[in-house]
Amino acid sequence: MKAFQPLLLIILWSLNSTLVAQVIGDDALQRVQDGNVSFLEGEFIVFLDDTVSSGFIEKRFEELGYEVSYLDIQPLQISIVNRPADSILTRLENHPEVSRSFIESVPIDSTYFKELLEEQGLTGEAFDQAYDRLLTSQSNEERFFEFRHSVNVGRLKEIMGNFRSVAYQIFRDFPRSVNVACEPGKEKELMEKIEELPYVESTALIGIIE
Repeated sequence: MKAFQPLLLIILWSLNSTLVAQVIGDDALQRVQDGNVSFLEGEFIVFLDDTVSSGFIEKRFEELGYEVSYLDIQPLQISIVNRPADSILTRLENHPEVSRSFIESVPIDSTYFKELLEEQGLTGEAFDQAYDRLLTSQSNEERFFEFRHSVNVGRLKEIMGNFRSVAYQIFRDFPRSVNVACEPGKEKELMEKIEELPYVESTALIGIIE
């Protein structure tokens, strides 16, 4: 059985903010011990394997009789940071483990360009011409690829090993999790039971910042 460690990680929540996962440091742990953070009753969070899909978890938890109150399972995404040939990108787009690709506009940091030219001592017309060239040369569109839920970072590296000319960065790789509702006072018992499932990594209580 996996160790039950409810104080190692909590989900901080307030009425005016979204859910944010945070590993407790010394200061935060002291706040908990001082009673500045309380734990939500009747609900806890379950962290899942990095290859599960939302459909699989919803089905399995329903079959097991667990009430899912919130689900956060998003597939891995990468962004392309160089300009490989279109034929290479098309081949990647058609890979069986890529679910979709899309292009999004990315704001250009014009302030950075201005500061860069000023540092080089350019002024007047020379500055304006160099600034226009920089803006024109910089693409404000970024290409993204989203993979199937079964693809984790390890599998991603294997896939991209076949696309050596493609430079990329991982844009989205969030921990996959669900919130489970239960009878108040039964959190620890149910958490220990759920942690025995092969696709569950860990569980944690939910802390409330009042």
